Amino acid sequence: MSNWFCGVDFGTSNSSVAMSDGNQVQVLGLDAINDSPTSLPSLLYITNEGKPIVGRAAANAFIERNVDREVLLQQVDLGVAIEAYVASEPDKSESYRPGATDPNIQEAVRAKAIMEVNSPGRLFQSLKTLLRHSSFTGTEVFGTHYQIEELVALILAPIKAAADAHAGYDVERAVFGRPVRFSTHDKENDIAEDRLRRAATLTGFKDIAFFYEPVGACVEYAMVAEKKQRLMVVDIGGGTCDVCIMEFGGGHGIGQRLQESSILSVAGVPVAGDIIDKEIIRSKLFPIFGSQARYGPAQLPMPQYLFNQILDWQNLYKLSNEETINWLIAAEGSTDDPLAIRRLRGLIQRNLGYPVTREVEAAKKRLSVDMETMIEIKQELIEVYEPLAREEFAHIIEENLELMLDSIEEAETLAGIKPGDIDLVLTTGGTSLIPAIRQMLVDRYGADRLKQRDTFTSVATGLSLVAQHA
Repeated sequence: MSNWFCGVDFGTSNSSVAMSDGNQVQVLGLDAINDSPTSLPSLLYITNEGKPIVGRAAANAFIERNVDREVLLQQVDLGVAIEAYVASEPDKSESYRPGATDPNIQEAVRAKAIMEVNSPGRLFQSLKTLLRHSSFTGTEVFGTHYQIEELVALILAPIKAAADAHAGYDVERAVFGRPVRFSTHDKENDIAEDRLRRAATLTGFKDIAFFYEPVGACVEYAMVAEKKQRLMVVDIGGGTCDVCIMEFGGGHGIGQRLQESSILSVAGVPVAGDIIDKEIIRSKLFPIFGSQARYGPAQLPMPQYLFNQILDWQNLYKLSNEETINWLIAAEGSTDDPLAIRRLRGLIQRNLGYPVTREVEAAKKRLSVDMETMIEIKQELIEVYEPLAREEFAHIIEENLELMLDSIEEAETLAGIKPGDIDLVLTTGGTSLIPAIRQMLVDRYGADRLKQRDTFTSVATGLSLVAQHA
C-alpha cells in the first residue's frame, strides 16, 4: 500500500486537495458540476430538514429554493422574561399606592423577536474570513446550534472523503494552508488557526500542520525547477493577498531543493477577489438599481441598507416580504427613476443576488482577455447591459491595488532586498489574473520575470510536497 501525503488548501472562495506518493502529485476531483472539478466552491447550504449541501450544488439549491419566494415573518416568544426598566420619575397616578406594593414582585416583559418562518434553508459563504472573529462562535440553524468549526468541517468533509478514497485508507495526517494574515491583529490570527485546526479534526484528520499558502506555491515550483534563484510568490485569491520571498535551492530532487531553500519573508493583507467583486457592484450596479434615485413628495434619497443587501446576496431574500415590496411599489410611483426601482424590486422578489454576483465575477474574468466587456443581466423586470472597460475597472479597484502593493513592498523590506534582486515572480490565485494586478507586477519587476502557476491548485500541490518532505 502506497504512503500518500495530503495537502489541503481551504480557501475563502474555493478549496482544493492534492496527494503525493513520493513520485507524483495528483490534484483530486472534488466537485463534478463546478466549472473546475478539482476546485470546490467553499459554500455550505443547510436545508430546513438539516441536510448539508456543499460546493456548487449549495449555490444551486439556494437559488432554486428562494427564487420567487415571499418571506413570511412572525413575532415569536423567545421564552425569556426580562426585568422591566423603571425610570426615575415616580408614578403620579391616583391608583399608585407604594405601601400596598409587594417589594418582592418585579415587573417584567417577555423577550420577543421577528423571525422568518418559511425559510427552506440557509447558505454560508466566506466562512474562512469569519474564523478570526471571536464574537462569532456559532449560529442557530433550524433549531440546531452549529459552532463555526462545525460549519467549516461540513465543507471539509468532501475533501477528507476524496483523500481517503484516493489513498485507500483513512488519511489522518495533512498539511493545511493558511494565509500569512487572517487578520491584522495577532490575537485574531491565533483564533483563526485554532478554529481551522479544530474543524479539520472534526472531519477525521488527527495530525495537522499549517504552512503559509504562498510558501506552498513556492514549493510547488520545486517540482519543475532545478536552478538556484530568488523567488517571490504573489498569491491572490478570494479573501487575501499573500506574498512570500524565498531563496530557492538548486539540486536534482525536490527534497534536496527544499533542504537548500530558505524563506526570507512573508507578508499579507486581507484584500482580494471578494472585495473587488463588491467594488464593481457598488460602482457599476448600485446606480442601476436606484442607489441615486429620489422618492416621495420630499424627494428623499433611497435607503442605502437596501443596496448593502445586494453585496450580502445570501441574505437578499429576507427583503422579499410584503412590507418591503409594497413600499418599493409605492416608491416606484413617486421616484425620479422608476425603472431603477422596478429593477431593484425584481432583484429582491426573484432573489437574483447570486446570479448578479456571478455575472460580475464572470465579467471581471473576461477582462483578463478582453479590453472591454458587458455586464449582462436578463431576468424578469431586469434587463441590464452595463459596459465595463479595463481602464475603468483599474480605477474602481485602485485603493485595493495600493493595499496589495503595500504588502509586496513590506515583503521586500522584511527580506532586505530590492525589486531588482528578485529572479522570478510566481503568481497564483484567481485574482492574480486581473490585468491591473499583473500590470502592477510588470511595472515593478518586468514581464520577463513573471510566471503564472496553476490558478487554483498550485498551493494544494505544494502543501502535499511539504507533507512529504517536512
